[in-house]
Amino acid sequence: MKREDTKKTAVKSSGRPEPAADATKSAGFRKWRMLVLIILFAVVAAVYTVTLVRIVNDRAAPEKQPEKTYVRTSKIYSVRGEIFDRNGKPLVTNEYSYSLVLEYGGMAPTYQQENEELLKLFEAIDRAGRRKDLKFDYCPFIGTYPALYFDSVLCGTPAVSSRLSRIKKDLSLPEDSGAEDLAAALCVKYSITDKNGEPRYSGSETTDLLFIRYEMEAEQFAPDQPLYLLRELTEEEITAFSETKIVAIGIKPEVSRVYGYPGRASHIIGRTGKIFSEDVDYYVSLGYPANATVGIDGVEKAFESILHGVDGIKEIEYDADGMIVAERTVREPVNGKDIYLTIDIDLQGAAEEALRSNISKISREAIANNQKNEGEDCDCGAIVVQNVSDGAILALASYPSFDLSTFGTDYPELAKDPLKPLFNRALEGTYAPGSTYKVCVAAGALMDGTIMADGSAFSAGTIIDTKGKYTYYDDYQPACWLYAYGQASHGPITVTKAIEVSCNYFFYELGRQMGINRISEHSKEFGLGQNTGIELPEAIGNLSDRNYAESNGITWTGGLTIATAIGQAYSKFTPIQLAGYLATVLNSGKRYASHLLLSSKYYDGSGYEIFQPVVLSDSGMSRSVRDVLVNAMSRVVDENASVTAFDGFDVKVGGKTGTAEVAGQSPNGVFIGFAPLNDPEISVACVLEKGAHGYNAAFPVRDVMEAYFHGAEGNYDNEN
Repeated sequence: MKREDTKKTAVKSSGRPEPAADATKSAGFRKWRMLVLIILFAVVAAVYTVTLVRIVNDRAAPEKQPEKTYVRTSKIYSVRGEIFDRNGKPLVTNEYSYSLVLEYGGMAPTYQQENEELLKLFEAIDRAGRRKDLKFDYCPFIGTYPALYFDSVLCGTPAVSSRLSRIKKDLSLPEDSGAEDLAAALCVKYSITDKNGEPRYSGSETTDLLFIRYEMEAEQFAPDQPLYLLRELTEEEITAFSETKIVAIGIKPEVSRVYGYPGRASHIIGRTGKIFSEDVDYYVSLGYPANATVGIDGVEKAFESILHGVDGIKEIEYDADGMIVAERTVREPVNGKDIYLTIDIDLQGAAEEALRSNISKISREAIANNQKNEGEDCDCGAIVVQNVSDGAILALASYPSFDLSTFGTDYPELAKDPLKPLFNRALEGTYAPGSTYKVCVAAGALMDGTIMADGSAFSAGTIIDTKGKYTYYDDYQPACWLYAYGQASHGPITVTKAIEVSCNYFFYELGRQMGINRISEHSKEFGLGQNTGIELPEAIGNLSDRNYAESNGITWTGGLTIATAIGQAYSKFTPIQLAGYLATVLNSGKRYASHLLLSSKYYDGSGYEIFQPVVLSDSGMSRSVRDVLVNAMSRVVDENASVTAFDGFDVKVGGKTGTAEVAGQSPNGVFIGFAPLNDPEISVACVLEKGAHGYNAAFPVRDVMEAYFHGAEGNYDNEN
């Protein structure tokens, strides 16, 4: 019988269910039914809760968020400061252009995504018609992938060959690997092909990607090293490239230096350019990017820390569709300061022209007169004009010179020019001072009260009986220059007369009594053979003394002492040292540092700083000694028959000539001068290489003083 039938019979016979055989089983069934109900309720509650949370979230953020965003870091470029003369005339200003660059911070997260954007970039360049201007300086490949070979001429240049070797090494390729092997390795690395070398793109697309990838490797593409693609963009091109939505490209402003006075003050101003390879570590340590533009010589380099700006940083967030989501300025840019030089650009021009015209005149006249060693070979020179009261340099001229605005194209010719126009003679040329040195010797003897042969102290009234030929030493008996003209002498004279007529005999005797040690010490006090403090590179020259002799294996003699006393022997000084030496005499022994920086400030006038004069030394020369020397130098100009440059000049001038012998050529002409006589404002030093006579060097000084006092260009040819 079925269980169902049995159950029905039992109910029917009793009228109610029969008790279960096992009461425990009945209680367990009830417990399980309750557990099932609890679980069911929990599931329903969970479903309801999830649904509710989803509804709440949907209301809070009804728009679907993008799957990915990109953050591009770009620079906010600062502006380099400009350069002005002391009167605010612009010497160097900025001119802006714009370049298309590839920026590291905007590159996609995978190489394949980058490749897609790079191909879009090439398409944009083609649409702009600028493919011909897309030049990769270091890419050595010629041909179309896979038929590639190396450009042997390009690979022969050091810049390309060194990069090629580095890239091969980075890719673990042998040094002798060919173009195809290198191309294949780059294609695999940058997912241009798959790992088996199968191309993902057409031949021309693969070639484009390969070339730009190589250039990125060669340029060491990095956050601070963008890859330049196109320069000199037009406004239309800037707009077109900006609308491509290619995140990795940027429009970079480029600054070109524009020269307000082309060809003038070139040795002073200097140039800007990319950091030299040997200087990269230094500039990077200062926070510069490795490819930064910096001053590479002249005041552009000397005042780099003032002129250069600090770039800002901006973050731009893009969504997956290339739309800008947010922009954040991480660091504000700081522009460089403008600087004002001590140079008067009009006076500088007068000095440069004075050199050119007078050098031409000297050689022209000597050649016309068929004279030997009278300046027919005169071809170079320098002039320095210094403010007596504070050491400011008003003009610093070197001839021949060059034009900064055409330097790039002119450089090959300038570099091989035998006259060395790139050489700054005013600061780096060293010359024997000739008789201009006699003022220093006289000053030292007067300050010391040097004991003379008769036991008296040297003074302005001391008389030395000059004999023409100096016979104190048996082995060295030089003669005064006058002795050569009829065996004459200047006779008994004082120091004032000795300076006026430039008597060698007088200074032979005075120098011997002083001794070389005192001569050398006083020379240092006047800044001869010493750093002047100028901010540009300068030569130190050398003092003719025992230290110099010892370091060069020379035995010092009394003859060298007396030769030194007239500005010969081993003394070599720069024109700027001569100008500073004269200014120190006029300042009664107070020596100011020579300087070119007058002041600096931001373009809006804030941050103004002015240079404070620096006193390097003070010998404590008395006013009476100073006046003796000034009087003597006034007589050189007024009474010396050979010095005619200042005839008719309406400002009283003092000065000293010097003629320095040079073996096998015309002597150098040297002149130091100052004005006005009673209240000196400027000291001027001029050296004419092979200028024959010191009085020839006085003519350029006259022209400079004419320009200084009267604002005129002067009578440069001195025809009248």
